[in-house]
Amino acid sequence: MKNSHIAKNRTGVALLLVLAASIIGLAPALSASAWAGSPAYSINDVSGNYVDLGSGYTYGAGGPNDKQSVPSSLVGLVTFTPAGGTWHGDFIERSYGENGEAVHDGTYKVDANGHGTMSWISINGNPKHLDFYIVNGGAELKYINTDPPGTVVLSVSGTMTRP
Repeated sequence: MKNSHIAKNRTGVALLLVLAASIIGLAPALSASAWAGSPAYSINDVSGNYVDLGSGYTYGAGGPNDKQSVPSSLVGLVTFTPAGGTWHGDFIERSYGENGEAVHDGTYKVDANGHGTMSWISINGNPKHLDFYIVNGGAELKYINTDPPGTVVLSVSGTMTRP
């Protein structure tokens, strides 16, 4: 009887050793060096037209609620041109209960890991900035507003999708 109890314990220990070896074997696949084998992105992976849909909050942009955050949303068409690293966007925005059209032109960059940035100057002369990641093989760009301090406070995120 003593030996059957020891055999059960040895089986449990053996299973734990196999599990540990499996986890250790996966470590290289999950390491930073494994990312080096993933596809490298470039400015050419973001080209053509995207439909933009975003939402968030605006603060301090004027209007009747200038000193409190108010919801904002937008829809637009953005065209990326890799040859010059430029983009053009035509947006319908809604904030403070008002609709407005905004047309912007700017530049963009893409890092090898799929992180990109978009920059432009607002109609008020403020520098504007978005950070995005390429997802679904370039079919979508997930973004968040990352304007520099001192500009109109926006908290906007969204998705640009290839039609």
